[in-house]
Amino acid sequence: MIIKVPKGHYQIVERRGVILKTDFLGSGIGLGMIDKENEIAGLCHFILPYKEHDLEIGEGEMILSGQSLLPLFLEELSSIGFNFSSAKIAIAGGSKYKEVPEFLNIGETNFKVVQSFLLKYSINPNNVMMRIGFSCHSFLEVNLKEKILKINLNGEEEVL
Repeated sequence: MIIKVPKGHYQIVERRGVILKTDFLGSGIGLGMIDKENEIAGLCHFILPYKEHDLEIGEGEMILSGQSLLPLFLEELSSIGFNFSSAKIAIAGGSKYKEVPEFLNIGETNFKVVQSFLLKYSINPNNVMMRIGFSCHSFLEVNLKEKILKINLNGEEEVL
């Protein structure tokens, strides 16, 4: 089963042959994690960095910023026994476009928000794959079925 994780949301799955995927990331960030031992996977996808950018698009339907979404995502993973120290982690997106002035570089700001929340966890840097700031189409996939993470940059896939 394939689950698309929309912008401003996250999904966590346990012990299922599920594939979690983002749409086109752009300047947004996809944070994918797999704990192979406990068979837990999660994917968080956001486009804006700070709480003041949280959007209510319909009654009770929110698109959350990284600052609002990441603590919820990471705390839920932690509460179900996710092992951050042995987990495989992929961070993708944060595209920077050539014609955008530096003060509008939201991709870099989004990445800094992710970094600030991940500092609280014991993460093995050898288990992290990052593809941030590329000026191309990027997507992230968390495949619990095969227990791999995939980053796709302009059709070229990298697997962790």
